[in-house]
Amino acid sequence: AGDITAQDLDDNHMASDARSLVIRNMPNAITCVTIACGFVLMVSATVPGISPQVCVIATALGLVADILDGTVARRLQIKSKFGATFDQLADLTCFGIGPAIFFTRQRQLALDGSESLVSVLLTASAGYAYMACSVYRIARELIVHDGARPLYFVGIPTNLACCVAVPMSASVPDHVLLPWTVLLLSALMVSNLHIPKGLGVFQVTNEEVTAACGPCATRKPACD
Repeated sequence: AGDITAQDLDDNHMASDARSLVIRNMPNAITCVTIACGFVLMVSATVPGISPQVCVIATALGLVADILDGTVARRLQIKSKFGATFDQLADLTCFGIGPAIFFTRQRQLALDGSESLVSVLLTASAGYAYMACSVYRIARELIVHDGARPLYFVGIPTNLACCVAVPMSASVPDHVLLPWTVLLLSALMVSNLHIPKGLGVFQVTNEEVTAACGPCATRKPACD
């Protein structure tokens, strides 16, 4: 009565495969949160009731998810080229295309038809430049790192640029410097600057995150 049957072995194998599938896709599931946050920024241009504050919160949530998916992948040691590429495309959605649409919409609503033709063209040019440069930057990143999760950035990352573009578009959409700031961010995204992923505060490797200097320069797990 206590013998293990072939059916029991098959059931255990199927359960193990199911658990393995769930674990392997945990980082990708978190990346989907980043995509959802980008979706909120995009549809804010057409769906009533999505306030600028909601878009700022969605951007912040997307940033948290962007950090968390890589952290989970390192901790579970399930990094893959697909996951890295999926993460980059999610970044493009949430931190590139979404903010470009959000900026353009906020600027147009703030000026409310009172702007000159030059101002309209400047707004459209800045929004397009941000979108085009973020696409260019992500494409270059994928080539430079060959589908792996990058340990350094070429040009400022889209998730850093959006930390300026989205809050500024939400709080001061009619400011004269806003489109010029967006144009500057666009140029910095496609620059050849090499920026360490830890931004000089941490040294990031595939296995861990280490404090770069100071009394806290001790080894930390990559998920801390």
